[in-house]
Amino acid sequence: MTNEIPSVLVSLSNELANVVERVAPSVVRVDDGSRLTATGIVWSADGSIITTSHGVERDEDLTIELHDGTRHAAKVVGRDHDTDLALLRVDAQNLTPIEHAPNDAVKTGHLVLALGRPGDAGLQATIGIISARLESQSNGQPEYVLHTDAVFYPGFSGGPLVNTNGQAVGLNNLVYGRGRGVALGLPTVTHVADALLEHGQVQRGYLGIRMQLVALPTHLRQSLNLSQEQGLLIVQVENGSPAEKGGLLLGDTLLSFNGHTIEDVEELRHELRDLAAGQNVTLRILRGGEVRDVNVTLQAATS
Repeated sequence: MTNEIPSVLVSLSNELANVVERVAPSVVRVDDGSRLTATGIVWSADGSIITTSHGVERDEDLTIELHDGTRHAAKVVGRDHDTDLALLRVDAQNLTPIEHAPNDAVKTGHLVLALGRPGDAGLQATIGIISARLESQSNGQPEYVLHTDAVFYPGFSGGPLVNTNGQAVGLNNLVYGRGRGVALGLPTVTHVADALLEHGQVQRGYLGIRMQLVALPTHLRQSLNLSQEQGLLIVQVENGSPAEKGGLLLGDTLLSFNGHTIEDVEELRHELRDLAAGQNVTLRILRGGEVRDVNVTLQAATS
């Protein structure tokens, strides 16, 4: 038994080193001319690079350094500020795209490696586990955000979080975690990257209203048999907006969106983020002491 433990550790150590070596060609350095550089992930063999938007402060004079040390001028294809992602393009062929892990193969407790190319230090790696997987839905498809105890050093933002098979499970973001290990799940990254490639932006539906959180009076909740304690009071309706066309009025209180109770502005933003222009939605509102449903057709909102 005493000889077996070291051999297991050596085997694990060698395998982790092999994973880093295998993934290395898919991890690039992103240089926007500022003091700090960021990391990017090779998204396609023909030169698409995905990274964080905050890691690319400028649209001009961008450079990508590949794993072999060659440098290429890059341009911004598009940004999505909602997810803090940016898609870049370099004039290069036969790059090595990152391999994606299946959604159902990403679980709390799995070992992961965070990779980055911060500055001139070359490729760096840290190890940890997935400490939490926070689930969500987008257009009926599962998405997630990952928390990990793997250390993210400055410059790791935009790099991949990979499993022990060398498959990406997320994209590292120091801003999301305020210095702690948080990674945007690959389904979200894929959705945004595809939209940026096709449109140069992520087209989301919008209502055209401003709201503030309000408490629902107890007597009103009881008389209308409402279980929720709060709603969103509409304090502005934009001219020509989907909200105005659908008949929403100043002073209406939003109770639910497509059957989902809404008691927070962020909840509504999350619902809208998953919908595209042209989709019809049903809003349940409180108006003049009565509950009614209003149908609205969303219009495009750019990120």
